[in-house]
Amino acid sequence: MKRTLNSNYLISILLACGLLLAILVGAWSYREDLSNMFRFLSTRNADEHIDEGDEEAHGDHVDISAAAARSLGLTLQEVTLKDYTKRIHVPGVIVEKPGTSEIAVPSPIQGVVTRIHRYPGESLNIGDLLFTIQVTDEGLEAAQLSMLEILTKISLVESELARLGPLVDSGTVVGRRSLELEYQLKQHLSERAARIQELRLRGLSAEQIDQIVSRRELVNQIEVRLGHFSEGVKISLSQIDDTKVSDSDQDRSPVRLTTAEKHNRLDYGHSMERLNVFPGKLVRKGDDLCYVADHRELLIRADGFTPDLPFLRECMEKNWSVEAEFGENENVEAMPDLKILYLDNQADAETRTFPFYLVLQNEVAVERTDPEGRLYRSWKFKPGQRVHVYVPLHPWHDQFVLPRNAVVRSGPESYVFRLENPTDLRTRPSVAMRLDIVEHAAMWELEPVPVQVLHQDRRNVVIAADGDLMLGDLVVSNRAYQVYLAWRMQVSGGSGGHDHDHDH
Repeated sequence: MKRTLNSNYLISILLACGLLLAILVGAWSYREDLSNMFRFLSTRNADEHIDEGDEEAHGDHVDISAAAARSLGLTLQEVTLKDYTKRIHVPGVIVEKPGTSEIAVPSPIQGVVTRIHRYPGESLNIGDLLFTIQVTDEGLEAAQLSMLEILTKISLVESELARLGPLVDSGTVVGRRSLELEYQLKQHLSERAARIQELRLRGLSAEQIDQIVSRRELVNQIEVRLGHFSEGVKISLSQIDDTKVSDSDQDRSPVRLTTAEKHNRLDYGHSMERLNVFPGKLVRKGDDLCYVADHRELLIRADGFTPDLPFLRECMEKNWSVEAEFGENENVEAMPDLKILYLDNQADAETRTFPFYLVLQNEVAVERTDPEGRLYRSWKFKPGQRVHVYVPLHPWHDQFVLPRNAVVRSGPESYVFRLENPTDLRTRPSVAMRLDIVEHAAMWELEPVPVQVLHQDRRNVVIAADGDLMLGDLVVSNRAYQVYLAWRMQVSGGSGGHDHDHDH
């Protein structure tokens, strides 16, 4: 019995030792696994830190090859302090100047248009022949016949007085007859004066009436010529036989112009804008034959809102210059030093805005002469063309002012791209030397610099002069958004980067 108990005790000790040994072996294996796991995590964290370090090192600048810079048309600009005038933007449109830009040429008589001598788009000068009209006005014809009758009576009375003069002096004829003839002559002269006024009212000029009196011929055709508009339209007598006129006659084709004549025409500046008649058309007295335009001087109409009125009045009182911009995108042309002519005293009924007007001096853009010698002009500014008007408010002094395309916005951040500077600014080369270095460099190293935008308009951006951007830096002045895309691509290792919304 005692031997059995000793055997059981020995077996229990052996089992306990085996269990302890198994626990020790398992613990050692788990220790190795933990050690391997910690080594893996440590290696992974180290790799991530290395990648982040590389990204930060690569993200502090962007490399642009010289070929890419030339393809993009990148330009560099020195950062300098400038004065900038804050302005309000008012949309506008070019309009014709009432009373001078468009003038109607009326028909002086009733008749049929037989020939047209000038056509739309053609430049006109004083005295140019515009139309030939065949007279069909019965009242004018009757007035001319009456005029000829009175002229005949005057001639007869004057002849009779001339014949009786010597007889009255010799006493052969009683003087009473001579007195009666003199009285008739006065009556006829009064009637002739009345007929002259009637012919003038019916559309004939004093020159034409003088020709009727001297030639004793009825006016059957009228030539309408361009005259000074303060004097009205010139008309002249025409006795041209229709059977002898061809399209090649001088009246049909204008005379070729010399350089001096072209210059004189430019001083006048009129051109035919619209033609309302055609050969064979019957026109009444006063009907518009055509419209003549003078676009040498136009107006810009801009529509200001009620909050803009104090600024507009101040601009007029102090005679400040207003700037106008024509065109869009990169084809913008600015015209400074314009003055407000007047501010309308009534609000527009539809838009409830207050129009104000600026005088715009026009200029010829293109000029050509056709084979027949007709002169055509295309003016630079045209009615209906859209304009951006900037009214000055108040100036800002000593600010960083850059072109709008020099700044790119990414969410709340704004950046410019600066040519990398040396660490010691005291040894920084001059602007001309740095530009020369860039000109011959194979790679542009540009640094993104965060900036604070104080104000921007369609062309310029005002940047606060209290950030990382410094006086004398060279920055990319255009296509900053393309440089920004290249920077993000390089930061993301060419994988396309992250998706963000960007304003540019």
